[in-house]
Amino acid sequence: MTPRTWALVMDGMRARILRRLDSVDGEDPVEMVSKAASLHLRDSLADRPVRGFSTDQGNGHAVTEPDDDPIRHDMEEFARDTLSYLEAHHRSDDFERLAIFAAPAMLGVLRMELPAGLKRILMMDSPLNLISLPERELRDRVLHLIHENDNHRST
Repeated sequence: MTPRTWALVMDGMRARILRRLDSVDGEDPVEMVSKAASLHLRDSLADRPVRGFSTDQGNGHAVTEPDDDPIRHDMEEFARDTLSYLEAHHRSDDFERLAIFAAPAMLGVLRMELPAGLKRILMMDSPLNLISLPERELRDRVLHLIHENDNHRST
């Protein structure tokens, strides 16, 4: 029996979850869009206290450290939301394997945020930004990459 495989295709603002890749007809992908829409960045540009950051002593201007990146914080929140969705479906036994294809910066965030349960079933991750491919082409490309990975592992 073929393991039930799902794939996550993601960039910083959109995620597409391909379900039942083991099925001939599969299911329509689940589309998710970041709710953050750069909330941290908008607060920073508006000179409002940035969510999750402290404000300057007395003047109320946003204070960020040089390594604080509002867009990265939005990406992290989006990654956590998306991974939480996947984790809930994995706990419901909807799939056994997970493949991730993400824009390089987003893949780094996903690797940091990936919960232990999903790490155990992660069969591959790849720094490919496939998010803009049409649905049929996306499914075919992801299946091809997964089959290549499976064949490479078995040799």
